[in-house]
Amino acid sequence: MRAWAVLLAAALCGGCSFSRVRTNPEVAGLETAWIVPGETTYREVVGRLGMPPPVGSADSAPAYVSDDTLHWVSTDSRIFELKVGYVVSPIFRRSRTVAADDVLIRFDEAGRVRLVSRTRRRGGETTVLDFREARP
Repeated sequence: MRAWAVLLAAALCGGCSFSRVRTNPEVAGLETAWIVPGETTYREVVGRLGMPPPVGSADSAPAYVSDDTLHWVSTDSRIFELKVGYVVSPIFRRSRTVAADDVLIRFDEAGRVRLVSRTRRRGGETTVLDFREARP
């Protein structure tokens, strides 16, 4: 009888788990100081930085590339799970995803940079690292 109780307890016990997933961590290292609003072109930006990588699933993610915008995003996800066992797992799951690093470049009708924006989020606090725009 004790063996069955121990086997049942082992099958049901799972515990808690915590995981952290970072997508596109290379976005933090992108160099944008060389970009001059009003002068630098779309082609120069793509040639030096490449195209923005996708983030998350395609059906729920906003467009990161358009005719007038390039948007690089790095996300930080934290996932908490309470596992009851191997048969019923997970019983509770909570996740939180935030944009950790964000580089946004907008272009005018002529294909020249009109806005460069860079932000970083750490510990719930957002810091503006760079914000420049072309004069009208």
